Amino acid sequence: MARPRADFVTIFAVLAVTAVVATAPGPLLVVIRQEFGLTFAELGLIFSAQALAGMLTNIPAGMAADRLPARVPIASGALVLGAGTLLMAVAPGFPVLLAGMLIGTVGATFMIASSLAYTVAQAGAEQRGRVTSRVMSGVQVGAFIGPALAGVIAGVLGWRAALVAPAMLSLGAAAAVLPLIRAEAPPQPRRQARAFGLSEMRLPRAVWPIIALAMLLTGPVIGQSRVVLPLYAGEGLAFEPAVVGAAISAMSAARAVLTFLSGSLMDRAGRGVAFYAMVLGALGAGLLFTLPVGLVAFILAGMLTSVTGLGAVLPSVLIGDRIPRAYVGRSLGVLLTAGAVVQLGVAPAVGFLLDVHGYAVVGLVMAVLIGLAGIIGWRVVGDLPWKRRAPSDSLA
Repeated sequence: MARPRADFVTIFAVLAVTAVVATAPGPLLVVIRQEFGLTFAELGLIFSAQALAGMLTNIPAGMAADRLPARVPIASGALVLGAGTLLMAVAPGFPVLLAGMLIGTVGATFMIASSLAYTVAQAGAEQRGRVTSRVMSGVQVGAFIGPALAGVIAGVLGWRAALVAPAMLSLGAAAAVLPLIRAEAPPQPRRQARAFGLSEMRLPRAVWPIIALAMLLTGPVIGQSRVVLPLYAGEGLAFEPAVVGAAISAMSAARAVLTFLSGSLMDRAGRGVAFYAMVLGALGAGLLFTLPVGLVAFILAGMLTSVTGLGAVLPSVLIGDRIPRAYVGRSLGVLLTAGAVVQLGVAPAVGFLLDVHGYAVVGLVMAVLIGLAGIIGWRVVGDLPWKRRAPSDSLA
């Protein structure tokens, strides 16, 4: 087996560090609320700040990925993420902590967009799925490590120290990237306007169906994993928070493993196989929520939701397959922005449906959306074992 490239290993580590830092505040929320005397609504502004910063920054980050050598936005983003997290750690009041969250998320956005653009552009066509899935599984690994690490440090040294330690990791990542990621920016078309002009937002037509399909998938998949399953366990089954956390962590770990393996499946059997595995997993989980609340339904739904990891990086891989390299960064920026817009509305929408109708209607709505995505994806993905189309390197 070929030895992993040092630059891809570095990107994996960068994404893991990004996720560790970004998820560190999660287990500290109760302590932060007590520290600053916040209501639950005010505490929720932390998540709103993350979503807002991502929405505003993803497209500029994608444009920077197209125009600059990857090491520049990745290292700069790591510095900004570390600085924002340190600001949160020393915040004398909640407005300063919120500002630190905004600043840090901007840095994390540049790190993720540039890392993803670099990976899909540098990976060869025949290995793009495998390389992208393995590198991007760093996000899942970091998301698994971050809350546990922050919780342990907070228990020993306090919540502020639990933010200082991840910030130091981010600053270290900035220093490590510069000597290890040496590739230059992709060549730009001659007719392209000056750097970062509005005309750079012109995207190839092939990207829009991919983005639309990704948006249709994001709502049910994110809603199931981040909203419905935790509420189902805590409110429906009356589990203690520690049990809920353990169950969700186990699901995240399984999803991380499947994300890591999904690239080999895509490269060998076709992009469509990973897509329909994702669709069937989310569809099955949605239908299980329509059944009476019970432990067996929860376990099976968690297992099926983990299966969606097989398609987690599929939209990014499709962009790498079909979009010229000079447009990969901004295409991914629009893709990530569209996902952030959907995520911003998922929790309120799911909460409203739960308040009015309960889990059965939520599950039915999600199943319908996933079924629609499966029908549309038949044409958009179009790469099934009996209808293979070999991926080709994007045009320079």
